[in-house]
Amino acid sequence: MADADLVLEGGGVKGAGLVGALSVLSDAADPYTFHRVAGSSAGAIVASLLAAGYTIAELKKIMDDLDFSQFEDDTRIFGHFKTFGEGYGLLFHEGLYKGEFLHDWLTKTLAAKGVRTWADLRVDDPGRAWPPGQSFRLVVVVSDISRGLMLRLPWDYASLGVDAATQPVADAVRASAGIPFFFRPFHLEADPKTTGGHDEILGTDGGMLSNYPITIFDRTDGPARWPTLGVKLSARETTASADWDPNANALQLAKSLISTMQNAHDRVHIDDPSVAARTIFVDTTGYKATDFHLTAADKATLFTSGQTAATKFLAKWDWEKWKEGDYTTLD
Repeated sequence: MADADLVLEGGGVKGAGLVGALSVLSDAADPYTFHRVAGSSAGAIVASLLAAGYTIAELKKIMDDLDFSQFEDDTRIFGHFKTFGEGYGLLFHEGLYKGEFLHDWLTKTLAAKGVRTWADLRVDDPGRAWPPGQSFRLVVVVSDISRGLMLRLPWDYASLGVDAATQPVADAVRASAGIPFFFRPFHLEADPKTTGGHDEILGTDGGMLSNYPITIFDRTDGPARWPTLGVKLSARETTASADWDPNANALQLAKSLISTMQNAHDRVHIDDPSVAARTIFVDTTGYKATDFHLTAADKATLFTSGQTAATKFLAKWDWEKWKEGDYTTLD
């Protein structure tokens, strides 16, 4: 068995691409065992299920069976008037959809594997050199828009003055998956002493600050025992969005600003040869993160794309060469 940590990029409903890549890694001649997994947005969802103990086959079935349109939950008052209800949600609640279905689904799906709070995801590794408070199998990135900070949960619960072990895993994942304008920010518990008198903060899409937190497990105190691999839901070379409109309205402009912020932050990582060499680039061209009406054929296409990307990656990947700084032969 090959050992590794794993980081999964966010990508909304394109999570089937992540699962496709994982299927190849788990079925390789030297199958991978992932000690810790991290992700933002959709990457946080898949990472949480993997950390909870779901097999790749189970993950694929979950993605195949999940009707993403159920995530489009409107307010109860305007549930029968979809367009007006969405407008009401955006104007008065900072998002088109409540995200309650997503939160309930996460809670039930994680609980089916015995995972409710972060205490259920503690990991005991005698050989570790991790800082105190980081002994967990899962890390999700959340944007704390109350204070303008990036949170790495459960690591950063201490900054909120709460005990990570008591907090529901589904809360953090739901916050991380809160795509701006589509899902309302999620309220996370906090100690008023740490937040200027407030007993909660607003958490939203981790991808706003780091959609691909590939360096999250990297050691700075010595050599790593195993690599951190990443799966990115985009081709290696990307071009500017064809949807850009110089006459965009305020909402379109805001979405473009967030997209730019997401891509620019992580572009710095991808331009680093040492990062690109350990990244699986899944081509999801033609699919949007917010296409909540994917067909079975769409999901199959994304899954196959993930398999193709991971197969290509494994044909070149060599941990020993990477440690020596020989990135050109891995590209």
